[in-house]
Amino acid sequence: MSMRTGVVAMATAALLGAGGTGIALAPAANAASYHGIDGGGAVTDDWQDEENLSVDDYAQSNATALWETVLYADGAQWQDDDGDWHSFTKSQIDGSFGPETESATQWWQEHYHLSDNDGVVTDQSWTFAQRWLLGPASGGTVTYQGDARNVTFKRISGKYRVRIKGTGPWKLAYYDKLG
Repeated sequence: MSMRTGVVAMATAALLGAGGTGIALAPAANAASYHGIDGGGAVTDDWQDEENLSVDDYAQSNATALWETVLYADGAQWQDDDGDWHSFTKSQIDGSFGPETESATQWWQEHYHLSDNDGVVTDQSWTFAQRWLLGPASGGTVTYQGDARNVTFKRISGKYRVRIKGTGPWKLAYYDKLG
């Protein structure tokens, strides 16, 4: 049973047990309101059902920071307006899906020969990337084995966490929240 199914079942049971008074409604609503990158069981099937990320979809989010961490790990490149190429750096893991992240995503998609190579992170990109996840290890650590370097995430209670700029405190990988 998935975590969401379990929460709904518990809430229903509590409501029925409480005579339908709604006593359990607030905690269940808070538990079900998580809108971020999640997973359970083997990490190699965590990401195939994630939301699209782009300049138009969750462009300012911790989920975008998680994707930028993947780009950094794989040594992605981005092209500036003059046509010059630059490495995607750790300092660019800021949760802002702007032109540099879009260009680096397109480079990443072309580098791995994905048919969706327009700079939008779709299920094809998520599914390909999840193949390089290992874990979880102690403390919920999940390692992404990148072509340039390995990076880590946390997966605790089925919820992924990421560090902005690769440092600092772990943040839940929300789609609709940055920082």
